[in-house]
Order: sequence, then C-alpha cells, then structure tokens
Amino acid sequence: MKDKFHFIFSLLFLLAFSVLATIYLVWLFYPLEISLLGLEKVVYMKSGQIQDNFNRLMLYLTSPFHWQLVMLDFPSSKDGLHHFEQVKWLFHLAQICFLLTLPSFLFFMKNVVQKGYGVLYQRSLKFTALIPLILTLITVGIGFDSFFTLFHQVLFAGDDTWLFNPNTDSVIYILPEAFFLHCFLLFLILYEVSFCSLLWQIRRKNKENRGSTEETNRF
Repeated sequence: MKDKFHFIFSLLFLLAFSVLATIYLVWLFYPLEISLLGLEKVVYMKSGQIQDNFNRLMLYLTSPFHWQLVMLDFPSSKDGLHHFEQVKWLFHLAQICFLLTLPSFLFFMKNVVQKGYGVLYQRSLKFTALIPLILTLITVGIGFDSFFTLFHQVLFAGDDTWLFNPNTDSVIYILPEAFFLHCFLLFLILYEVSFCSLLWQIRRKNKENRGSTEETNRF
C-alpha cells in the first residue's frame, strides 16, 4: 500500500516536471519563437523589446515574489489581469506539486525500481504514457483551435476572461495560437520522454535482476 502511494505521487511528480520543464524551456527559447513567428512584423517592435515584455510576464507567472504584472508596451485590462492571475496560481500549483512529490519519486526510484519491483507498475505506467498519444489523436481529429478552446473551457469553467480582446490586451499578439501549439507539442514530448525513461529504467533493472538470478541458478 505504501509503495502504491509513492507510485501515484511519482506520476504526479513526472506530470509536474513535464509542465515546469515546458514552461521554463519555452521561456528560454522564446527568442526563437519571435523569429519563427515573425512577431517583430506583427507588433512593429524589435526582438529585444518583445522579449523584455515576455520576460516580465513570465517572471510574474512563475515567481511567488511578484504579484503585480506590468508590461511596458502591453497594457492589460481587468479581465486580462484576472486571467493571468489564474494562470499564475496554476503555475504555482505545479511548482508546489513538484516539490511535495519529489521525496515520493526518490523513494519509489530507490526502494521500488532499483530493487526490481517496478515491474509491478509497468502496466499502469504504459497506460499513463499513452494519454498524450490519445490527446494528440483528439487534437488531430478536431483541430488544435477547437482543442485549445475546449481545454480552456474545461480548465477555466464558467470564466471566459481567457478570450483576450486585442484592443484591450494587445499582449495576445505576441502569444499567437501557433505559439501555444508549440508549447503543447513540447509538453507532449517531455511527458513521453519522462514516462518512457521510467519504463526503460524499470525494464533495465528487471533484466539485470533476471540475469543475476539465472547466473545464481547455474551454480
């Protein structure tokens, strides 16, 4: 029962890790997005100016010490600020989940996976690893635009402040749909890599243990 508890928390850890890794990698590689999406021509600003505004936004969203959002070139409406505050709380939830579940993940790796008992959780891990593939099929089927809308309607049920008006929240011009598509794809990749790495580690350890057992039986 104790191991199952740590297994569930390990899944939450990997999910939180994938979310946070996506957030910080997107922040790191945003200059590439500016170039790839041609944002300079969209808002008629230099790359450094766009990056500065994005940095201010990301610092607000990720830092528990910043609770006031001020972007020098993109004023925000009351609804826009409300939505960003909701996103900020979600980011902090991911950070808290990461920290709280880290001990369980380390326990699971040391006392379950390294001792060869991880094979007991392979089926559950395989199913969990399939979730992004299912989401991808749904997204391909209905289109990313529809999936993006559905995602927000579920995550922010009863609240439509995520529907930005460019006239009052022009920051949406440097956060186009293509940008969020790239974020979505990056998250799927990181999620799959995380869970498949754990599965690989379990299989490797199980193979080592079987080899040791066969070697012992020979003598």
